[in-house]
Amino acid sequence: MQFELSYKMDSQFLAAVAPYLAGRVASVHACCPSLPIFPNFGSYDRQVLQASYDAVEESLKTAKAFGADILVLHPGYVCDWSIPRENAERSKLLNDPIFTPYIHIADGAICKPDYPRTSVYQHHAKQAFEQLIQVAKLADAYQVRLAVENLNPRVGYLFQTPEEMVQIARLSPSLHLCLDVGHLWISSSVYGFPYFDALKEIMETGKVVNCHLHSNSTQVGIGRYRDDHHSFEKYGFPAEAVLRIVTGSGANLVLETVEEPELNTNSLMRFSASLTV
Repeated sequence: MQFELSYKMDSQFLAAVAPYLAGRVASVHACCPSLPIFPNFGSYDRQVLQASYDAVEESLKTAKAFGADILVLHPGYVCDWSIPRENAERSKLLNDPIFTPYIHIADGAICKPDYPRTSVYQHHAKQAFEQLIQVAKLADAYQVRLAVENLNPRVGYLFQTPEEMVQIARLSPSLHLCLDVGHLWISSSVYGFPYFDALKEIMETGKVVNCHLHSNSTQVGIGRYRDDHHSFEKYGFPAEAVLRIVTGSGANLVLETVEEPELNTNSLMRFSASLTV
């Protein structure tokens, strides 16, 4: 059993758990130690970019200190600002009038299906694609693999579709992917692409080194799109079918759930065992 260090862990906490996690950390989720912001490599603001590089470098140092060889990164945002780490503050930011024309569902600031094709999205995506190549080079210097994570279909968020993840995979030999199966589930509901086809398309890049496993209470019929990070088998989520696709790829399987850790761990071990029989 190994662990992924969270972006919610501060320096004091990391120092306290270090003796217990020596040799048991597989990946680190930037920013770690925690900071008030997430890196924003979609920004054209030099100060925001520099702060983003500094944050990633600190996370890379954490990875080296704990013996991890993967750094998970949210790639960037559709703005030039620094993005608050705390969800409540981030939600307030997404209520800014500049995002209003692109909102489809107000609850959660869920974007319209054409959002990735808009000029403002493409403008910041271009910057993020270019910057991520350089971030991967920085990670290489620490002998850590940079794993870019697919995000939710919210206004202000970059890289929500399978096409974008495939594009990232092809940008550089040093760029890898963190496939968040719960985020992809929400995106498939908003954009209407077949979930399992998308899952396979991303896995077939051969660049997925990390998978975040969790379910959410998204229900298209009532217009609810939630990133709950609940138990992997909850809400009828096709957990076993997902595992049949991702298991055997060599990617780490990370339970990123906020509840029932023992239940989720036992379920994952049971599923994994059944797939190897």
